[in-house]
Amino acid sequence: FFHEQSRPDRDDYIKVNYENIIPGREHNFEKYNNTVVDMLNTSYDYESVMHYPSNAFSVNNHSTIEPLQPNVTIGQRFNLSSIDILEVRILYNCLDTGVTLPPTTTTTTGN
Repeated sequence: FFHEQSRPDRDDYIKVNYENIIPGREHNFEKYNNTVVDMLNTSYDYESVMHYPSNAFSVNNHSTIEPLQPNVTIGQRFNLSSIDILEVRILYNCLDTGVTLPPTTTTTTGN
């Protein structure tokens, strides 16, 4: 698994603010092509546990990653998203398990 913001199509979903990244940490925001990252025919997943938070590696506590879709939170670490689970199932060839997964919920605290 690669971090979600490393996908080849990431620029359709996020903006990376390189000016806010700690010098020397830019490599953490590298975008890989299709020969490196297999997206497994899944959509971009803002809710993935593999997505960096908006201020990851920030030199000034400003956003290093901005979602292009309004009202989206990134960087949650509470549970696997439904797409995370689907990708694991695809990779391990266990799509038809007969198990129904509960919907994913995201919890936020504070302001």
